[in-house]
Amino acid sequence: MPSPAASICAAGTLRRATRSVARIYDAHLARAGLTTTQFSLLVALERRATPTPLTELAAEQVFERTSLYRAIAPLEREGLVALTAGAGRSKQVQLTAKGVRRVADARPHWQSAQDAFLAEFGRSAWGGLAKQLAAIVDVARDIPAASE
Repeated sequence: MPSPAASICAAGTLRRATRSVARIYDAHLARAGLTTTQFSLLVALERRATPTPLTELAAEQVFERTSLYRAIAPLEREGLVALTAGAGRSKQVQLTAKGVRRVADARPHWQSAQDAFLAEFGRSAWGGLAKQLAAIVDVARDIPAASE
């Protein structure tokens, strides 16, 4: 008989947790006209001073290439990011000045969501869980998908 942990679907449990937490952040970030995913992408680009190949951003943010394009498209339409040609047929993306301002406008809303979540969940508990989740990302990246 499998252990109780073996019968709890990791993917389903993590997705439910992610959707639940994202709802909190999305509600706060909506005040700045962003979703949690958009904010995360903009912050990732803010950390980089130069144009970033989409393949690098996709790997860092654990996005499929086509999903990243769909997530970037509205940010480009709003002028928050700029896409340019990269090496060969690749594309790269960079935060625009308008994107920098939007991140600055959104950051207090993100902080409000973060504070609300941590007040309920606990800062210490989150610190431990965040380390475990980072380890989960690393482990999952090392496990080949069935189609590979």
